Amino acid sequence: MDSLSQLAAVPALASLIEEATGAINAVHRRPVNLRKVELTSSESTLRGARANVDLYRAGVTEEESISAYSVLAPGSVDATVRTFVRAPLQVLARIDALAGGPGRPEQGADRLSALAGLVATTKGGALLPAILHGELLRGGYFGRRSGTVARVAARVSAIGTGFDPRGLTVPETYLRRHREDYRRLAERFGSDEASIEEFLAFHVRAFIAGATEAEGIASAAS
Repeated sequence: MDSLSQLAAVPALASLIEEATGAINAVHRRPVNLRKVELTSSESTLRGARANVDLYRAGVTEEESISAYSVLAPGSVDATVRTFVRAPLQVLARIDALAGGPGRPEQGADRLSALAGLVATTKGGALLPAILHGELLRGGYFGRRSGTVARVAARVSAIGTGFDPRGLTVPETYLRRHREDYRRLAERFGSDEASIEEFLAFHVRAFIAGATEAEGIASAAS
């Protein structure tokens, strides 16, 4: 059993993953999200980009945030996900460039390559986006924009793993509502096993809340 499978089997995490999966699947089944998915996913992306500006290590203006999140736009997301599964570093660099950065890591290239290897060899699950999110935040590989890269990459990963296959959820609203807890957990991530489990649980809760936000988007679009 690999390490992500072991983590997913932790009772508290397993319960949260089950809840999140149920909530996300339910909103994906809404008829409006079958008929007008480009509209609802675009609204999700825009809300996420606007909330992102206020979050830990965003390092971007609203315009730059919207630009970074554009990799999730209906006309781009399929190609983004295909590339991410095969060459995650390429997508991370593109997100950074769209956010106003140089399009390359500022530090920790070896560790980032190891993270990319995990992404490329892990095919599914709710926890890969969370691990990616936490490690990109902790590592600060993209300098002051590391938070923006982390949050966009987590969304891309959630689509790629099938956790949120159409990118309808808006986890950023939960992160903004609990921004001090988010900062604290991000700064502790990886210091011990408990810190990893706490961050993963927080991340999954953000997707549960993000599914509620997606329900609101769906209702408004109906």
